[in-house]
Amino acid sequence: MTLVSISIIFHNMRDTHLQFSAADESFMRRALALADRAKGSTFPNPAVGAVIVDAAGRIVGEGATGVYGGPHAERRALKQAGAAAVGASMYVTLEPCSHFGRTPPCADAIIEAGIGAVTIAVKDPNPLVNGKGIKRLRSHGIAVRTGLLAAEAALINEDFLWSAANRRPWVALKLAMTLDGRIADRGGGSKWITSAAARLAVQEIRRRHGAIGVGAGTLIADNPKLTARCGRKTYYPARIVFSSTENIPKDSYFMTRAGEARTIIVVKNNKNKRKNGIDRRDAGRGWIDKNGGVEYWHTGSGDDAESIDTFLEMAFAEGINSVLIEGGQRVASAFLENGFVNKLYLFYGNKIFGDGKDGFSFSRALTVDNSLILDGISYQHFGEDFLATGYINGRRGG
Repeated sequence: MTLVSISIIFHNMRDTHLQFSAADESFMRRALALADRAKGSTFPNPAVGAVIVDAAGRIVGEGATGVYGGPHAERRALKQAGAAAVGASMYVTLEPCSHFGRTPPCADAIIEAGIGAVTIAVKDPNPLVNGKGIKRLRSHGIAVRTGLLAAEAALINEDFLWSAANRRPWVALKLAMTLDGRIADRGGGSKWITSAAARLAVQEIRRRHGAIGVGAGTLIADNPKLTARCGRKTYYPARIVFSSTENIPKDSYFMTRAGEARTIIVVKNNKNKRKNGIDRRDAGRGWIDKNGGVEYWHTGSGDDAESIDTFLEMAFAEGINSVLIEGGQRVASAFLENGFVNKLYLFYGNKIFGDGKDGFSFSRALTVDNSLILDGISYQHFGEDFLATGYINGRRGG
């Protein structure tokens, strides 16, 4: 699969001859804050922020993307601005759409409102947009500038941008480990390797993804909720369990709360389509059976790489453009070893077990010369614990 760097995308579209003022940057940072706050509630749409400023430099309207099917950021800002939008300037974190989807084109709304100038952080690589929104605005005499705080904007929507450019879901992997790389002690105990502060940070990471996936073993051992509990608000990404069979404990939170979120069991090593499937449909190389509130995604292969590859094709076709894998060892290793992970979140608690379950166990050993490389690394401390975040072998989105 051809990899596309979003950093190249926004670099190539930047109007490098233009200068941005401190006020421009301040207004765009406000738009970025709105987008970041909306992240987690807009899937599969990107999280976008928009700010409208009048000639006197006053913010007269602002908005962020609503839930899927609802108003986009630009339309919310325009509605708040009302008549004050005439001749005003708009700052928006992503190129306005120019096509009809669940809502009419935002570019048309901007034109009709009489906006005089638009500053865009980053171009939208979605083939339905991809410069068409910018072209449409300019064709109606609206001054358009691009590239302001592009890196920051791309980071907020790195999953959407990468997925739109590569036609595959963005995949992140999160593990909590001891300093010697264990995810559980010899007896299987893992609660808690990291501190409460670190675990709270995990909730924030969860809300930034359209789906959360674990292996069946992890589900049985930990009975996780797979929700994002961020302060007073709870987000419900799609829940995914990877299994070699359809048999998931009926009393698990995953099964008893299937109505809370889209609930998916990805079944590998199953060559035969069920004859009595409910709501069965083909999905590329795989097929989907739905029974009540649970979807059974059959990849039709027992090979890890082939099965994951088929799952990712199915996920993209089903509108899931980002997945956070949270273990266990086998699922995490399969995704990472076979080249399907974009970003790693590695939490380290201040403990050493000396024995127990390793975080990763590949089917084939790697050498120094062909090892996986983590780049763009950043660190964050939570008391004595820390988080190392980075991108695998250049598979960056921001």
